[in-house]
Amino acid sequence: MIVYRQATFGNPLRTEPGRRAGRYHTGSETSPTQYLCLHPLGPFAEFIRGHSVRLPDQVLRVHERTWALQLEQDELLEVGFDNAHEFGLDAAALVDDDPTRCQELANELRAADIPGMVVPSAALPGTRNVVLFGPRVGSPYLLEPVSAIDVPASITAHDGRPIVSLLELVRFRGDTHAGLDAWQRGDHLEFDEPDWELAPEMR
Repeated sequence: MIVYRQATFGNPLRTEPGRRAGRYHTGSETSPTQYLCLHPLGPFAEFIRGHSVRLPDQVLRVHERTWALQLEQDELLEVGFDNAHEFGLDAAALVDDDPTRCQELANELRAADIPGMVVPSAALPGTRNVVLFGPRVGSPYLLEPVSAIDVPASITAHDGRPIVSLLELVRFRGDTHAGLDAWQRGDHLEFDEPDWELAPEMR
């Protein structure tokens, strides 16, 4: 599978744990937790949500580095609204603003040596993210990995920024999650691409 990430450092993946908490880690773990997106707009949606970028003028000032990576999917768990109960979670916990239950699930999976999982995106409803447990290193995109921790990767942009129309699709903290709402109604949210018109981007 092809996944996407926003990371300003020289390698898109970590070998050391991060100390800032995230949805599936508390910052006290002894190994890293890596977050990637299955939709190309996912990394900037996560950035916009995480930094509360809410205005077009703020979007135009974003300048970040983005990456594409190739992952093996076989060993990743699928955890979604339909089967969250199988992991002891209420479906809403997967996208809740309080990540405590997600962090607890991640601890259980680490203890069971599960390498990672595919989960709903809290920031971009209708898309999914990948969470990897343990160290990984980005390696040249077109070369075969030489070890289990190598992940083929390439930079897709430096000093890149989101498209302004993405603002309309990002789910900010405190907002309802359109994907969860649809699931609770017995429906499925189909992701609708944002406006591709160039006019807002040419400012």
